[in-house]
Amino acid sequence: MKKILKMEVYELTHDFICLLMIGITFLFGIFSGSGYLEDPYFNLTKGGYEVFILMLYDSTALIILISVFTALLMGKSFFNRTIVLKIMSGNSRKNVFLSKVISILTISTISMLMFPISGALTMTIKYGWNVPILQSIITLFKIIICTTLLDFGIFSVIILFGVIFRDTVRTVTASVITIFLNVIYFAYSYILNLPRSMHPLCLLRTILANNSWSQFIIFSLYAIVLLSVILLVSYNIFCKCELK
Repeated sequence: MKKILKMEVYELTHDFICLLMIGITFLFGIFSGSGYLEDPYFNLTKGGYEVFILMLYDSTALIILISVFTALLMGKSFFNRTIVLKIMSGNSRKNVFLSKVISILTISTISMLMFPISGALTMTIKYGWNVPILQSIITLFKIIICTTLLDFGIFSVIILFGVIFRDTVRTVTASVITIFLNVIYFAYSYILNLPRSMHPLCLLRTILANNSWSQFIIFSLYAIVLLSVILLVSYNIFCKCELK
């Protein structure tokens, strides 16, 4: 398992798509951070902490962009036969699947967090953190853990489509359309009075607005269950599919 994970790390660190994904979100965050402080609509206290929270709260549209790159990485693994070659080298499908899950979810979440981190870092250098360090560390711990698990649940859909289609174009198309429709549903469900209380994007914004310990535990457990169900379905399909 360690050998396969090392291979995944090597592939990602030498993959133009992966480097481009991280680079775009990092630069986007740097140039977006000041906009939140200067916009009178937000009326934020000048400091890195407030910018980090709001950029994380306002990053739902970024999910669509990242899903494109993530789906490309997932589809590319089948198209370039790297997954097939790993299995032919004597690795079990279970280890190959788990290593791919870990790499895909990790790089997707790093890219998601890179946006608010780079923006908050820029504003912290300019204005300071502007919140008691101990208080913010505890709050950020809950927020980052919970939002990471919720992001895992969202991006696990890409893994599901990847093992279903085993093709770059169809994986990207299905993933982007599905996540785009979810973002649209989330945006208009309140106006249309549609149920959305357990939607991952809604939970993500709720934990940012009111990060109590009870919500942190409940939302995290929900995200773990959602992630487990999607990955179990994906693994079952992966074990039974014919790899060419």
